[in-house]
Amino acid sequence: MSAESVARRYAQAMFELARDRGELDVVRRDLEAFVAVQTESQEFREAVSNPLLSDEARDRMVEELGRRLGTSDIAVNLVRLLARRRRLGVLGDLGRQFGELCDEHQGVLRATVRSPTPLSPDYLDRLRAEMEQATGKKVVISCEQDPSLIAGIVTQIGDRVVDGSIRGKLEQLRQSLRQT
Repeated sequence: MSAESVARRYAQAMFELARDRGELDVVRRDLEAFVAVQTESQEFREAVSNPLLSDEARDRMVEELGRRLGTSDIAVNLVRLLARRRRLGVLGDLGRQFGELCDEHQGVLRATVRSPTPLSPDYLDRLRAEMEQATGKKVVISCEQDPSLIAGIVTQIGDRVVDGSIRGKLEQLRQSLRQT
């Protein structure tokens, strides 16, 4: 079974448990905290994957980390289970998929807007309102700066990209000229 499908199964089970307990936002935050530690700390990754470490010692390490992070018992138990089954490598994918399930359940779309310069809060509010009206869902926008765009913005929601940048328009013109 691929790591992606393993992560999907754990994410689905975790989602159902957290939803039933009314703790989706808490568990999402906690999983993000664990993923950040796993991503940033080579020491943690090496320690929990050490085959010489007993399951009890591994459990204590995960519990201590959860205590320091202030995470819920649900998240600690999941990470402990993954560590015992030597599947902590799927934690990043699991966290991403759990977040997607939460967004879908809560009717949230995540959009990324790239622009050459920072966008004003008023512009972002108008853009968010237009996206929400067009999709019928709540839209959360994250912004990225990309000076290579020259002017305009590139908006991505899921797999859909709307390129309103000058660079994009110039590329379309170049393609059009090549075809004629």
